[in-house]
Amino acid sequence: MNETALHPSRLLKTMAWLARWSLGLLLAALVLLAASWGALHGWIVPRIGDYRVQLEAQAGRALGVPVRIGALTARSGGLIPGIELHDVALLDAQGRTALRLERVVLAVSPRSLWRLGFEQLYIERPELDIRRTPDGRIFIAGLPFSDAAAGDTRAADWLFSQAEVVVRGGTVRWHDGLRGAPLLVLGQVDVLLRNGQWRHSLRVDASPPPEWGERFLLVGQFRQPLLSLRSGHWQQWSGQAFARFARVDVAQLRRYTDLGKTLASGRGAVRAWMDIERGRAVGGTADVALTDVNATLGDRLSPLVLPGLQGRLSGRALAGGFEFATQGLAFVTDDGLRWPGGNVQMKYSNGGGSGHPLGELSADRMDLAALARIAERLPLGRKAHQALQTYAPKGRVETLQASWQGQPGALQGYQARARVSGLELGAGLAPTSIQGQERQGGNAQAPSTLGLRGAMVDLDMTQDGGKASLAIANGALLLPGIFEDPWLPMARLRSAVRWQVDGEQLAVQ
Repeated sequence: MNETALHPSRLLKTMAWLARWSLGLLLAALVLLAASWGALHGWIVPRIGDYRVQLEAQAGRALGVPVRIGALTARSGGLIPGIELHDVALLDAQGRTALRLERVVLAVSPRSLWRLGFEQLYIERPELDIRRTPDGRIFIAGLPFSDAAAGDTRAADWLFSQAEVVVRGGTVRWHDGLRGAPLLVLGQVDVLLRNGQWRHSLRVDASPPPEWGERFLLVGQFRQPLLSLRSGHWQQWSGQAFARFARVDVAQLRRYTDLGKTLASGRGAVRAWMDIERGRAVGGTADVALTDVNATLGDRLSPLVLPGLQGRLSGRALAGGFEFATQGLAFVTDDGLRWPGGNVQMKYSNGGGSGHPLGELSADRMDLAALARIAERLPLGRKAHQALQTYAPKGRVETLQASWQGQPGALQGYQARARVSGLELGAGLAPTSIQGQERQGGNAQAPSTLGLRGAMVDLDMTQDGGKASLAIANGALLLPGIFEDPWLPMARLRSAVRWQVDGEQLAVQ
């Protein structure tokens, strides 16, 4: 009987060949790993002290500044050996100690040695000096930190390529030679830095001087571009940063930043989120609860004084525009006016290449008197301030929805809906003020604008027309040039009006 010989297929031969090679590569990797592990524990760790000078030189070349190591020891009691460094110092260009590390523990492994790094870098009680020179340059641990030095990122590349960096009980000193400000010291600084594949997470806890406030927290989550070859090129990172200040006195910043020209006082609690795109802040949100806010926002403007301010503020920069919003914002002015905690959203764009700006505004629960009080202290221009003095608006905007297209004074289109209760316009021209001027021998200026008091107004309008309703109960109308007393008391008044716009023609009903 003939038996047919069985021949393996080409696919089966290929799979068998791949299996043999894969097994061989695996065995080779295991042998290499075992050899590396044996060399690490049997040769490098016992003789680590002999490499102190070489390690100083290697660290100096990597960081770009002189490095001094007081003592170097190692222990191999576990799977991952540990290396301890004592009295490590980084020197600046003048030979001063810019960074002192009392104790550093390095956890190494074959994998970390292959990439010239560590599994974990633990730093205990470091002392870091940050200096700003009289010409404005900033040096951190003797290393230049500026856009001009962005090309030399050796120290940052090394730091942000380490798997984990832990700092406990550090001290940071800020020397400001530009402003000549007193030395600022942050104590009990704790840092946790983790770096992965194009990912970086950072947490910082620190205690400022007692007069500055309580311990604060900074957190950051960032990602670097996929094709980025430099881990330390943070100018290309994107992500989000978070800050929490349980109690802070922002007026202390006056001696160290330009904020002092604007903000004279203010203290309380702040939480803030900031969006980062390619190293630049593009938007953010802040929850604030502040007291004794005193800010001057322009030359020849009175200070904006708010005994209390709380709520959420947010904003974002857009291409050719911005977004701004408030949520639950409430404040009290220095003369007792209260903003009731309404919401405001505004979006503006310059229209890009079309040249037609676009704007949107929505708001509710806006107190006009408080808004006018604030606006008097904002840099809005002389005409706007004169209009506020003339009309002295009061009332409450229950709802407001508006959108427009075009430049102010030359709108191509607009739409607005609003309801205002308790509306008062022209209060600055009240009869009592005019009569008071007459009794004092002054020339009472007759009102030249219409006004009203105690009105409820509903408005719905576009560039093509609209409608409005007016209701007054126990109020008044300001009618200049008709009666001797321009204010006409009204026990009750109801009126409605509709209008249509057709080119230059206006039809009113």
